[in-house]
Amino acid sequence: MHRYTLIISLTVIVLGADITFLRGDEKPLFAPRPRKDSKASENHAQGTGIFEMIVDKASGKVSGVYVRCSTENLFLDTDVINTFLQWRFQPNRQSAVVLVVAFTADKDDAYYPVGPRIHATNHGLPMLFQEPVKPEKLWGWFSERYGAAGHR
Repeated sequence: MHRYTLIISLTVIVLGADITFLRGDEKPLFAPRPRKDSKASENHAQGTGIFEMIVDKASGKVSGVYVRCSTENLFLDTDVINTFLQWRFQPNRQSAVVLVVAFTADKDDAYYPVGPRIHATNHGLPMLFQEPVKPEKLWGWFSERYGAAGHR
C-alpha cells in the first residue's frame, strides 16, 4: 500500500508580490471557520479578502492578523480578524499564513476559494491586529475604507 501526501499550493498577486499559501501538510491544529455576525447576515453581506496570520513559532498561536486585501465590508473583515486570532498551528512550523476568505450573500459561513490566481482589488488595512476588534472600532480607524454606512 502506498501513502501519498497531497500538497496544495496557491499563489496570488497582492500589489505586485507573489504570496504562497498554506500547503496541505501544514494544517492548523485549531481552525474555526469565519462566520458572519448577525448584522452581516441580516444584510446578506458578501465579499472576498486576503488575510495574513502572523504565527508565533514557539507556541503555534496566531499573534496577529493583517488585512492584505479587504472584503470591503466592515463586519466581514472584523469577523475574519477575530476568528483567525483563535487559530493554532503546530509549534516550530509556521511563521506566517496567508488565506483568501470569501463570503456569499446566501451563506453565513466563509469558504476558502481555490484557483490559480486571486487578484487583490484594493489595498488592505495598514495595521497588525493582535486582539479581537469590534466593528465600531475598525470603522473609527478606517472610516475612509468603509464609508459612511460602515458603522451601521
